Amino acid sequence: MRRCLLFIFLSCALASFRSEGVSISGVEYVRLSDWAHQFGYQAKWRQRDKILQLTGARPNVTVEIDSRKAEIAGVTVLLSFPIAAQKGAALISELDLRTTIEPLVSPRPKRKPIKTICLDPGHGGRDTGKIDGRNYEKNYTLLLASEVGSLLRKNGFNVVFTRTRDKTLDLSERAPIAQRGKADLFVSLHYHAGPSEVRGVEVYSLTPAGANSSNAGGGKSARTGSAGNMNDNNNVLLAYDLQRTIVRETGLEDRGMKRARFEVLRDAAMPAVLIEGGFMSNRGDAKKIYDSAFRKKMARAIVDGILSYKQLAGR
Repeated sequence: MRRCLLFIFLSCALASFRSEGVSISGVEYVRLSDWAHQFGYQAKWRQRDKILQLTGARPNVTVEIDSRKAEIAGVTVLLSFPIAAQKGAALISELDLRTTIEPLVSPRPKRKPIKTICLDPGHGGRDTGKIDGRNYEKNYTLLLASEVGSLLRKNGFNVVFTRTRDKTLDLSERAPIAQRGKADLFVSLHYHAGPSEVRGVEVYSLTPAGANSSNAGGGKSARTGSAGNMNDNNNVLLAYDLQRTIVRETGLEDRGMKRARFEVLRDAAMPAVLIEGGFMSNRGDAKKIYDSAFRKKMARAIVDGILSYKQLAGR
């Protein structure tokens, strides 16, 4: 009940929020302290002119000047634009408030019963995905999908798979499978690769119109919206819930909830995310990815994230 009352309070405050805007390099910013004050937060510098923490309402928010990295209730979230500073005040872009911060601190998703989940094991067939010796990403995404699907069914969901065997499947074929299966959510499963020291989990939702994707450095973009942007608020809430439960339950390093314009996210007609469940190029992550016991733990964390999302959006 307290959680519901908090959401009602914040929703009313968000609807009436007004602040004098500041344009920086063509991007509209507002004073973060104005926003915080109106919603019952206390804005306190944890490190003067560097790290600002908003407390007193839940979830807490922490931002860093000149950085796109924020924390919401301890979970890393990548913004589209860096936090700026002007005359001792922290500024945040209006787009980030509207498309990231507000949907997460005061969820207002489109509400729809969630009965069917589409699981998309990345790659397959001729497309091996990442390769680590004899270990192919396509095999481990399929194994993870099987574990997640089994748990989802035990929790009363219907499950649709884009593939259930080692077959080649074009990216353009995946979202339509979810559509034909009348899926209410689309979850694409992948593993990552990079420098050997890089590790951890990332969950992606679709990049907002007008912004660059996280791995492109954020910033302004001339890109307009796509079909998947119709579910922007739901996309970001689903991605956040999954990032939170995976980090909490698996102990994988938190590399953040991020944004991307992957084809499967652009084309999805329902809320959609893409999970990068660890780095096959990192010895520690790889050992976990190839371990069946850890795979069960990862599957449980993914299902718990979906259940958390359902509590808010599936009513």
